[in-house]
Amino acid sequence: MSKNFFDYFSKYAQETPNKILLRIDENTLTYSRFMEKTAVFGSALKKMGIGVDDKVGLVMPNSIEWYIAFWSAVRIGAQPVPIDPQSGSLELSRLIPSTTVKMLFVSEKYRTNHIINAVEKIVPEEFSLSKVVCFAPENAVPQKECFISAEKFTADFGETDCDIYQPEYLHTMSLACTSGSTGAPKILAIPSGGFLSTQKDMGDYLEFKSDDVMMLGMTLYHQGGFGMGLQMALKGGSVMYQPQFNPISFLETIQKYKVNIIQLTSTLAKVLLSTPDFDKYDLSSVRICYFAGEVLPKEIADTFVKKLNIRVINIIGSSETCTMVVWDSAKDGDTDPSDFKKLYFTDYRVIDADKNDVAEGETGELCVYTDGVITEYFGNPELSAEKILTDSQGRRWFCTGDLVNKLPGGIVRFAGRSKRIIKRGGNLVHAEEVEACLLTHPKIAAAAVTDEPHPIIGQQIVAYIQPKGDEKITRGELARYFDGKLSSYKVPDKVIPVEEIPKDIGKIQFKYLRKKEYK
Repeated sequence: MSKNFFDYFSKYAQETPNKILLRIDENTLTYSRFMEKTAVFGSALKKMGIGVDDKVGLVMPNSIEWYIAFWSAVRIGAQPVPIDPQSGSLELSRLIPSTTVKMLFVSEKYRTNHIINAVEKIVPEEFSLSKVVCFAPENAVPQKECFISAEKFTADFGETDCDIYQPEYLHTMSLACTSGSTGAPKILAIPSGGFLSTQKDMGDYLEFKSDDVMMLGMTLYHQGGFGMGLQMALKGGSVMYQPQFNPISFLETIQKYKVNIIQLTSTLAKVLLSTPDFDKYDLSSVRICYFAGEVLPKEIADTFVKKLNIRVINIIGSSETCTMVVWDSAKDGDTDPSDFKKLYFTDYRVIDADKNDVAEGETGELCVYTDGVITEYFGNPELSAEKILTDSQGRRWFCTGDLVNKLPGGIVRFAGRSKRIIKRGGNLVHAEEVEACLLTHPKIAAAAVTDEPHPIIGQQIVAYIQPKGDEKITRGELARYFDGKLSSYKVPDKVIPVEEIPKDIGKIQFKYLRKKEYK
């Protein structure tokens, strides 16, 4: 098996040069054009002094440019670092030093977030970068030495030839990052060879073919959304994303391009199924719906399997493991979608607090082996030692934080999460990070953030606020305060004033919070 992604890309560029690799709305990138553009951008990066293991940040939404920037860095052995394009200056001020990026690729804006403006607030005043390459018109590029338009960057430094770096199996291909739960971001080191093997194996299991077309609801800058799309690219097929999820255009695209595989979260599926005149769309080309990222209710799975005649694949996936365990309606259709089995290239243990295996019928933490388990949390040896176990064969196992029941027949049933993470739609929100931002508000004395069920987005963010004195605080005021500091999806959906935040031994006692609400 090849150990380099570019062996696959080069092969398809020669065999099917005009085949579409990536489509974002009506913008397309063929396999041959992909090889040409990554050579130009890769050579420009090298001229800027970017080399093996140097970090290159991407603060960009789904786009052809994102894909080119990412793979241009990989092509020369540098490590791309995708960053959520909704990140404000406060998040970027933590992520840039934590990831040690030397330069950034940025878009002008995403939704309401003006990315270039957010970067300009901290570069170069707080952080020195070799270049900030802006995919934006010249008049939107700041008149500072380190900022440059992508057009000028390639014109001044790009060449048509660029060697392809040959990585060692455990070489870090990229860093995947979260904004962190307490201001300290989690940075995942993705192993090149292991990531390749797991994505290829998953594509084999799903029987993807070179003439398949796949459309994803999750984003490129999310490790899961990127990886699942890559499973199709490794087969020489075509991959589609939207700039932003839109249910009507998603359905229209399936119909127009006869999409074969769609990828959704439960939230996105609910939105699609609720679309007016849903039944009028022709989905007959779709043979697989690939779920990840959220708990999949049996009602939704049954709708796809029994009403739409679409095979459902549901995985407990993790950015740290690439692929984990699966529920497949073609094999497990009579069971609940939260009952999972291992794949032929994965393994699992269910362990207690002492890392010992629990007995059948008991609940414990899911610990997973795949060849793609991260090699480390970059810059965090303590967390690496806690979460990544190595067995006598040298295999890496990841302690997921997911609680599962160990059932007969090699089945594990998802029971919940041990981490304080709110799954708001397709986004993971760390409650502690929202609390930290709330506590900087001049009218807030104390704050506690939790979640509660929501019929559309799964979980919504609930903030209990202890105001200073007689101050009154509204959600609208908090939304304005959060603007530019944290991503917009981290703004609390519900604000509840309380007389005090109950604490004990330094920890918030959430079970007592409702008793403290103002009447």
